[in-house]
Amino acid sequence: MTIILCPGGFCGMSPKVGATVAAVYMILVTNMYLTFEIGHLERAMTDMAQIKPFNLTEVGKMLLYCYYTAITLAVMSYPVCVFLIYSVHKRLYMGMFAYVAWIIFYDLANCLIVAVAYQVSKEAWFSLSPLEWFGLATRIPMDCFWLAFVVTYALTIIESKGQGRMSLRMRRISRNVSEPPRFRLGSTARQGM
Repeated sequence: MTIILCPGGFCGMSPKVGATVAAVYMILVTNMYLTFEIGHLERAMTDMAQIKPFNLTEVGKMLLYCYYTAITLAVMSYPVCVFLIYSVHKRLYMGMFAYVAWIIFYDLANCLIVAVAYQVSKEAWFSLSPLEWFGLATRIPMDCFWLAFVVTYALTIIESKGQGRMSLRMRRISRNVSEPPRFRLGSTARQGM
């Protein structure tokens, strides 16, 4: 089996390191995302409190549920990221594919949430922050970049288990730091004596 997604690494990172960094990246991005979403939720609640209840339709009341759903999905990402780190460490390719499935679901769900929130916000006389669109537009390409490392490392593990052991080339690639050659002091014979 030939692995076409950066098997030798990319940007100076091996697939194993890239998969680990993908989890750390997602944790950091989720922290930022939660900060912004809680701020957007508070702003929506403040603005909607100023609208008289009889002027707010049932569709307009759904805006808060869009934010609640986005925050719930973001919080659920933390254990998934920790599980990815565990899967990389223990070489569990099914855990890595579970992470890939979660990220695809998470990004699609967030696209749907922002689209629904946009439609609902027009009904509720509320405008979405441009940061919501910008955050979504920048996170999806970055998720695709990091998923390449996760998929490559998972495929490498599948290939190595099929061979019975990790190939020498993949061991060299997966090493974080290249080791200098080892010299033995006692192995050099005194030739002058």
